[in-house]
Amino acid sequence: MSDSTAPATTMLPAQDAYTLWASTYDRAPNPLLALEERLLAPLLSDLAHRDVVDLGCGTGRWLQRIEKVCPRSLTGIDSSAAMLAEAGNKCRPSTALIHAGCTTTPLPSHSADYALASFLLSYVPHLPAFARELARIVRPGGTLILSDLHPDARTYGWRRTFKSAGNLFEIITFPYTLPDLISGLDAAGFRCERVEEPCFGEQEQAIFRERGMLEGFRQVESLPVIYWARFSRGES
Repeated sequence: MSDSTAPATTMLPAQDAYTLWASTYDRAPNPLLALEERLLAPLLSDLAHRDVVDLGCGTGRWLQRIEKVCPRSLTGIDSSAAMLAEAGNKCRPSTALIHAGCTTTPLPSHSADYALASFLLSYVPHLPAFARELARIVRPGGTLILSDLHPDARTYGWRRTFKSAGNLFEIITFPYTLPDLISGLDAAGFRCERVEEPCFGEQEQAIFRERGMLEGFRQVESLPVIYWARFSRGES
């Protein structure tokens, strides 16, 4: 993330951006990811002995956590071969890693009890196609967990940026409002069960402090910075 006073950046689509970013993506603590992990980690026990798919799995951040609860099967899908290569260095051989986009996966229909999409939706240009593919993959009665940067974050001056080889890049995004998200998934047969719009807490404040960015924390400490939502797949 960056503020509105940042210098001009080179715009990149997500797949190109993560090819550049993959090797350094996990190096620096990220308060947004830390907040998400703090809130979603307690849900992982529900994934034991289930068929689980992580869409936009990246370098395997969630795959590694899910492996510890012993799912029946675990699959990570990502459009970036570079990010999947990093995941392959971390994950167990039993975890399947598939190079594919999230709207046209090779997964069999009704093959997942749980699907996770963490910080992915902002990179999806067509919400209905994403929702239809999820409806195809997730079994009736199954669960979908979504999380992402909060739609209001752009009003804080935040952008999806990263540095590589001394250059600053901004990732092209497609922001959706929460009503857009809920109605789009509802049309595909998913019922929204829970939505949370959390602010940073003391744990994340420590990351800002370590990075010398406490002023940035104070500017947004009472504002929602991410959202997460749980949906259930309707019976068909």
